[in-house]
Amino acid sequence: MLLSLKIENYALIRFCDVSFQSGFTSVTGETGAGKSIMLGALALVLGGRADSRILLDKEKKCVVEAVFSVGENMKTIFDDNDLDFDKQSVFRREITPSGKSRAFINDTPVQLSVMKLFSNFLVDIHSQSSTVNLKNHDFQLAIIDSLLEDRKPLQSYQEEYKLYKETDKIIRELQIKQSEFIKEKSYNEFLFEELENADLQDGEQDEKERMLELATNAETIKENIVQSLQILDNEQDNNILGLLNETSYKLGRIASHNKHLSELYNRMESATIELKDIYNELSSFNDGLDFDEGQMNMLSDRLNLIYTLQKKHNATSVAELIDIKNNLQEKLLQSDNIDSEIEKYTTIRNQQISHLNSLSDEIHNLRLQASEKLCEQIKPLLASMSMKDAVLKVEIIEDDNFNADGKDKTVFLFNANKTKDNRLQELSSVISGGELSRLMLAIKAVTAKKYSVGTMVFDEIDTGISGDIASKAADIMKMISSNHQVIVITHLVQMAAKSEHQYKVFKKTENNQTESNIEELDTTQRIEELAKMLSGDSVTKEALANAKTLLNV
Repeated sequence: MLLSLKIENYALIRFCDVSFQSGFTSVTGETGAGKSIMLGALALVLGGRADSRILLDKEKKCVVEAVFSVGENMKTIFDDNDLDFDKQSVFRREITPSGKSRAFINDTPVQLSVMKLFSNFLVDIHSQSSTVNLKNHDFQLAIIDSLLEDRKPLQSYQEEYKLYKETDKIIRELQIKQSEFIKEKSYNEFLFEELENADLQDGEQDEKERMLELATNAETIKENIVQSLQILDNEQDNNILGLLNETSYKLGRIASHNKHLSELYNRMESATIELKDIYNELSSFNDGLDFDEGQMNMLSDRLNLIYTLQKKHNATSVAELIDIKNNLQEKLLQSDNIDSEIEKYTTIRNQQISHLNSLSDEIHNLRLQASEKLCEQIKPLLASMSMKDAVLKVEIIEDDNFNADGKDKTVFLFNANKTKDNRLQELSSVISGGELSRLMLAIKAVTAKKYSVGTMVFDEIDTGISGDIASKAADIMKMISSNHQVIVITHLVQMAAKSEHQYKVFKKTENNQTESNIEELDTTQRIEELAKMLSGDSVTKEALANAKTLLNV
């Protein structure tokens, strides 16, 4: 339960620190006094949205701190989030002038999502918009689900549904890829086969370009080689090799007489040997220069094929063409793999659909039981608020499609009055504002038995009701407070009178600055406040007497 709420520099509140008790508490005050500011501050400390516009003093930070009494059943949640567990835990939210937000639980910084997680176990806030939401089918379904005897099937369904959506997404992505591959497959197959049939070898382009260069110029090359060979060694006496041999012979005869001559002789011998090697290599090269027309055509055709493929694929080498071929082969293999992947995930999805259908049926039956229970238990509560002929019927309609909470759609049918045909119509089209408030209060009374939260806050759930009906509504609120701490923001004197504790929100203006504050009222102050609620600012003796009667003092 909520033990205290400290608010600093929030909206119209400069500072207040208020403590709360268990049981039934009412919060009253004039219209516009700022009753809902406390509710906004509480929502903020439980992870609600905020920005720097909420700061009263734009130069200072806003701090909202709530102390809750928590049970041992919440220790696991503290442990799971690496937080110190304390039976009186402090939740604090700070908003800086720059708009930066920080959240703390027992002085440990936490993410806002963690604070929101805790809020689900601490406080149920029923705002004015929640009553209007009663007309919403999703909200109606949530009410029914809060009354389920066994929530495990729904939890299992929600987990399975997430897996189903993930599988379905994978299949859709694979199908998109498959469609793209199908469009490209024929062309990719053609390109791959063309490159595969070309049987390209890395390095062959350079080799064949050299060979074609030789073959094309073979005649000129041959002519010059033959002439070179003749110069080096011919039958005449003036050939180079013969002259070198003679020179070497003559130097050899004198080499022993001088060291330098010996060195020159050795160099001449080496030059002669080198020139003979050149002669032999030229001769061998010349012998290999015999190209026929067929060979030249083959070389030319092969190179033309390579050049055509390079231009087609925007490649600069045979190595790049080989890489392109390998990539095409990989794409074609992926196309085949996608078919098997789609088949695999389709099988998984079919299994998930089967499981979801089974869980949906189980959830549907549980919802039928819960809706019957709601309609049965709500009837006497409505009757106590002067709606004895009111009938609520809940239709649970199964859809063909899965959604996050099953396959059901919930429709609340209602009739507030006894009619000849007792025809029920959809809630949103037949209910008045006051009837909606009473119906919402009755639903809250029924569902409160299932709530694990310690604190329930109601913001003017009594809108549109008055008189004896308001008194009956207060009785229901008191009944709820037997199991929960109930805090009601109200404008009804009957509601305030039946509360065990009463707080007043008021405004005051100092130094041209209007501020709101809240204080707990003692018995005397409660009498005065109730009298004002009965008669206005001019409190009469009759109003004071009536207030005392309402408080039984």
